Amino acid sequence: MMSIHTSTNAHVGPLRSGPVPAQYLSTLQHALQLLNHRVRTDAGCNASFQRLPNRNDFQFLVDTPYIWINYDPSNDGGLCGWTQPRTHPMDVVITQFSLRMGRWMTAATIIHELAHLNGAPGGQSHEAELRVLECKLHSAAGPYDPGVEG
Repeated sequence: MMSIHTSTNAHVGPLRSGPVPAQYLSTLQHALQLLNHRVRTDAGCNASFQRLPNRNDFQFLVDTPYIWINYDPSNDGGLCGWTQPRTHPMDVVITQFSLRMGRWMTAATIIHELAHLNGAPGGQSHEAELRVLECKLHSAAGPYDPGVEG
């Protein structure tokens, strides 16, 4: 299972990120439970991830304890999460905004960011967000958003 950067471990994530505050740990843990129980072994999701350049399936990424989930205090609604695959290929950063929106948004953000670690391009590409749809973490109300880029 992926690891959570907390104030009790010595992980150093990307600049502008830090440990997940205690007040958001429950939301993050619930998001990880959603991924573990609803998405992790889904054949379509795993096949979708294997089509990305690094060819890892979703289950492999979720089961990797060397991938860390970090925190960014951004809370403006314009950013849910981010990665820096070239310099920090084992770090996902989740924003306060995403965590405030709840476990579903947080779970979708993790899927999106894991797609980037698996080679999905950023910028104006929709490849990472497409994985949220193909991993069946969506409804008419979200959290999949076809307009999300990067």
